[in-house]
Amino acid sequence: MQFDPIEPIIYIRNVLSNDALQELSKLSQKIVYDPWTPGAPEPEPLSALAECDVMLTAGYRDDLKILPKAKNLKWVQSASVGVDMMLRKEVVDHELMITNTRGCTSVPIAEHVLAMITALAKKVPHFVRKQMAGTWDEANVGDLAGTTVGIIGYGDIGYEIARRCKAFDMKVIGCRRNPQKRHGDHDPADQVVGMDQMDAVLAQSDFVVLALPATSETIHSFDKKRLSLMKNGSYLVNIGRGNLIVESDLAFCLTNGPIAGAALDVFEIEPLPQKHQFWNMDNVIITPHRAYYSSNYEQRYMDLFVENLHRYSEGRPLINVVNKMLGY
Repeated sequence: MQFDPIEPIIYIRNVLSNDALQELSKLSQKIVYDPWTPGAPEPEPLSALAECDVMLTAGYRDDLKILPKAKNLKWVQSASVGVDMMLRKEVVDHELMITNTRGCTSVPIAEHVLAMITALAKKVPHFVRKQMAGTWDEANVGDLAGTTVGIIGYGDIGYEIARRCKAFDMKVIGCRRNPQKRHGDHDPADQVVGMDQMDAVLAQSDFVVLALPATSETIHSFDKKRLSLMKNGSYLVNIGRGNLIVESDLAFCLTNGPIAGAALDVFEIEPLPQKHQFWNMDNVIITPHRAYYSSNYEQRYMDLFVENLHRYSEGRPLINVVNKMLGY
């Protein structure tokens, strides 16, 4: 049976370049551009939303409370990997399909993680502060070779992190829901274990990288009890979701042990409040949720969106469909 292609009517809530908009115009003559600038209050959607069946928006900040005004909406492409803001009960119960950008941000995030691990081991923030003060300080630094990195949430991002860590002669332990699922015959991890082994991984890792989504099982799972299991003098890097960590408990463990330092790209509240204690902690590196970003970021997710638009128009399965019950 032949399928007549559908011309999608696209509602865009993300800020896009002119090149990206022109690329989309080749696939649809019906595009509603209603950009939501990062950091700005959520705008009231244009009335044209009611006609649209496809929407592009950022799942890390859009809770889709506009859904009642989107009577014809069938598919949302998130411009982010994380979609936890979207997954309210109303959305989970709705027939609406959500896809994310899994795989599009893996390389820049992995590069960011390696930059943070290296900076922590080599005490780069310490030396920058001493430079600003005009002080020559011959503090001791550590090696990466021979150390162990535990990647909690060993998916596509974890795989790219592991590849780079192995180039530094580090031992890699991946921790994931399904440890039997490996990345081909040449998985870079030395060991992959289940989430039930997480605490053991924390205890033996010199560096712990959190790359988990926010789900009912993971939110605030890194509290004082769990963080206290980390190896004495170890470091924590979080590029997953900010609400994985109880921030006051992390601050306690950074001050009283066992954690020597942390590099945090995501937070419970973003932007991070100016009075937050992390700003004044010398052993914390703060980056403003930019691990995912690079000069190629828009093109990577636009390539995915365009491919999914072709598939949608032709009635074929989409790439990166989110399991709304699991949250990723």
